[in-house]
Amino acid sequence: MRKIELVNIRNKFEMKKVFYDYLTELSQFDPHITFDENGAPIYKWFDCYWTDKTRFPFYLLIDNKIAGLAMIRELGIMLYDFAEFYVCPEYRENDNAIWFANEITKLFEGQFVFSTRFTNPRAIKFWSKFSSQFESNSFCDDEIWRNWTIRKNNFKNHTLNLAPIYFDLIKSREKVLEGRLNDEKRKTFNIGDTITFYKEPEKEETMQAIILDKFIFKDFEEMADNLNKSDLGFASRTKEEMIDTYRTIYKREDENRYGVVIFKIKVL
Repeated sequence: MRKIELVNIRNKFEMKKVFYDYLTELSQFDPHITFDENGAPIYKWFDCYWTDKTRFPFYLLIDNKIAGLAMIRELGIMLYDFAEFYVCPEYRENDNAIWFANEITKLFEGQFVFSTRFTNPRAIKFWSKFSSQFESNSFCDDEIWRNWTIRKNNFKNHTLNLAPIYFDLIKSREKVLEGRLNDEKRKTFNIGDTITFYKEPEKEETMQAIILDKFIFKDFEEMADNLNKSDLGFASRTKEEMIDTYRTIYKREDENRYGVVIFKIKVL
């Protein structure tokens, strides 16, 4: 029987033994792994996984025996990293590693990133197979690493057009809130989904952002009373000017009918 388990602090030293086996094996591919005078691998972040709220240590257990480990870091809102991942050699059959990695992704909403060196072909093969299961997956290479990004396939991608001024403000990270009518199209936009923005009028330049949160208001006045106008891209405008700008785009009857939705976004 397979299961995953968050490693309790009482089991930290037990986990360290398995973690040292992992680092020792990994050292043949990674020249930056060093050892102390007693032959133990040096890893300065190990204890952080029980003191830092953005780090999570997991066991893979098979028939109640330790079969592997994973160390997950939260890099940002809905963004996680497989910092370390290991399945013991005697448990590397029957897709145990794939099952382990998949179960971890079920515990967190959003994106995962992970990397491996080109000097480690077995890891390249494994992570390529793992990432291919996801509808949204991509990788980029540098001279040393292959770097993957995956998103779980229950999330959707949406498209929106933007005037150049607002496109550029989002691109520069000055505008982090995007407001629209909460019509039938926008009701399908959910936290964790991505939005591809097209810059008007040519719509040749695009960028992608993830929805971190969303807020519903009855109208633009209520929105303006509750949100920071700088975050909405109106730092130099008054509240009244901001509301008027929205109302030159949308009819008042539509505003009253649908209400307003605000998406908190982060450019990817």
